Amino acid sequence: MLAVLPEGCTLAVDANGRFTGEEAIAYGDALAAYPLHWYEEPTDPLDYAAIAKLAARYPGALATGENLMSFQDARNLARYGGLREDRDVLQMDPALSYGFTEFRHTLAALHEAGWSATRCVPHGGHQFNLAIAAATPLGGCESYPGIFAPFGGFADGYGIEDGYVRLPDAPGIGLELKAGLGKVLHELAA
Repeated sequence: MLAVLPEGCTLAVDANGRFTGEEAIAYGDALAAYPLHWYEEPTDPLDYAAIAKLAARYPGALATGENLMSFQDARNLARYGGLREDRDVLQMDPALSYGFTEFRHTLAALHEAGWSATRCVPHGGHQFNLAIAAATPLGGCESYPGIFAPFGGFADGYGIEDGYVRLPDAPGIGLELKAGLGKVLHELAA
């Protein structure tokens, strides 16, 4: 896969939290030789001991936390997960973790634990996280065109340019400019 990527692209491997600690380490040992962008959600993000063992052994970047819901979960991941502030990525999804107010508490708890907000890259692929990443000093945001429709993806007319997507110049968080979503919401209201 790495051989067919265009110049300037990187590859991430996502295990979707399915591995036991031992499996995550075995895969990490196999993946360590490759220049990956990150090794994502190798095990259950609440299995702090397994993540800590993996982080102590795997030299590359780990990304995890997409399935954590509260600032307490994120704080405990930072305290007990053995993650490294210089390379690892925290992926808490503001929309899934009780909204922007709770996410602000998460960022504060992470800051107190020594983490920079630039190490946070929300997972989820929807406009809400894109707006939050633009409004705060986050390290980015995962966004997926055409996935999780009609809520996911980008506002109509806003495509990817050099790996980035612009925010709409309209009020709201981009959902307002998705014709497909408007149709669904209109049908639900009927």
